[in-house]
Amino acid sequence: MRKFDGARLLLACLLAPVLFGCSGGPALDLAAPGIREGDMQPTGIALPLPEPLVTPAQRRDAALSAFLESRQAGETPGYRDAQVDLDGDGVDDLLLLLDGANWCGNGGCTLLVFHNGGESGYRLVTQTSVTHPPIAVSRQRHNGWHDLLVGVGGAGTQGGTVALQFNGESYPGDPTLLALLADGSMSQGQTLIE
Repeated sequence: MRKFDGARLLLACLLAPVLFGCSGGPALDLAAPGIREGDMQPTGIALPLPEPLVTPAQRRDAALSAFLESRQAGETPGYRDAQVDLDGDGVDDLLLLLDGANWCGNGGCTLLVFHNGGESGYRLVTQTSVTHPPIAVSRQRHNGWHDLLVGVGGAGTQGGTVALQFNGESYPGDPTLLALLADGSMSQGQTLIE
């Protein structure tokens, strides 16, 4: 049995009474006066189909692929992701914590923060090195964006939590240069990546 997409099925249901007649009566003559049957050509009318839906996972994968291509990285790393509205525009932005030898070292791994531009897709805001989970979003804001609470430590640096504050363009790229927060500060944020 041949499958029909929704638009074709709807069109067939609407045209069936016209083409085949109603209640067993004769079919209607659709030819215009003065036009012979042999002169009629198919019009080739194409109905517009709805745009394909793009899932959040497809958008995330496209953002990661674009980032990797811009860095000329040949291999797709593992990652953990989270979505949260960082700038208060009502649309969730994207965080990716990359994993793998090219993206992690003794001090932690690379965190990518993308702004969700809606139809235009994700735009990279920040590439932050040497972070590790837990990663949380704070209630505090700087320049309209929520602070990100990230773990730091290892490779000779003291472990703890720092607050990445948005400077109007991006978050800091090296969290080890920031002062450690008091113990328990992570519990004041919403954990995004554990």
